[in-house]
Amino acid sequence: MEKEQTEKNASQNPSDDLPRIKNYPLYFWRVFRKLFVVAFFGIGTLLIVIVVFPIMRLVIRDNKKFRKGGHHFISGVLEFYIHLMSWIRICEFKISKEDLQTLRNLKSTVIIANHPSLLDVIYILAFVRDTDCIVKAALQKSWVAGIVKALYISNNVDFKIMEDECVEALNAGGNLIIFPEGTRSPANGMNQFKKGAARIALAANAVVQPIFIGGNRKYGLGKGEPMWKANPLERYKYYFTVLEKIQTEKFSSLSETLAAKHLTEEMRASLETYFKKN
Repeated sequence: MEKEQTEKNASQNPSDDLPRIKNYPLYFWRVFRKLFVVAFFGIGTLLIVIVVFPIMRLVIRDNKKFRKGGHHFISGVLEFYIHLMSWIRICEFKISKEDLQTLRNLKSTVIIANHPSLLDVIYILAFVRDTDCIVKAALQKSWVAGIVKALYISNNVDFKIMEDECVEALNAGGNLIIFPEGTRSPANGMNQFKKGAARIALAANAVVQPIFIGGNRKYGLGKGEPMWKANPLERYKYYFTVLEKIQTEKFSSLSETLAAKHLTEEMRASLETYFKKN
């Protein structure tokens, strides 16, 4: 039943639940502002790669220290970026002071979340100062390749190699962002969860911190949706809720396969329960 519902959600036309455009000048102005922040992001990425990183390399020779410093720097830059998107009224976000402080204080934690849009990882990276993330191989050939290759973990390797790299980062006190769905969520639900996040958390004996991402429909930022479109009536709204941590120690008596299965189910239940409330 769950699989059928997931397939139904994934097959829905992205525009099925959207109202018609009533004010075309305002809509086009909103699209222009969206494209502006995309261009700003691209230019900023280029400057970081060709100016900031070479200077950092001169000062920080050790690769591990460079990555850690790079994580903090990118987090600060992205914090400015999410406020910029709020200032020009293309996006707005809400997170309580308590939840933000919780994320600021995380160490050696696997962070999981639902994945409704392209901007999810940007917000979480802005909230959590020292965090790594697993990125798809295609990003290594994109406009953010210079940052991705220098700072983050690619999935373009054997899982065991990737797992070892993730465990090393977690054991060093860093955090790790993983979207268990493996891709962006459908418009009205969540995809099946993959077991990779659970396997990594168990291998590192790390705490799992679920984050629920709510808000309105983020049309134009979902999977397969055109970048040159936006929500017809309002800005994108992001509401972040930090949920109860999941301790992996309680699965220690189970086999690796069974532990990963049960942990994956608990991660999904945590996010799905809150999803149904909203």
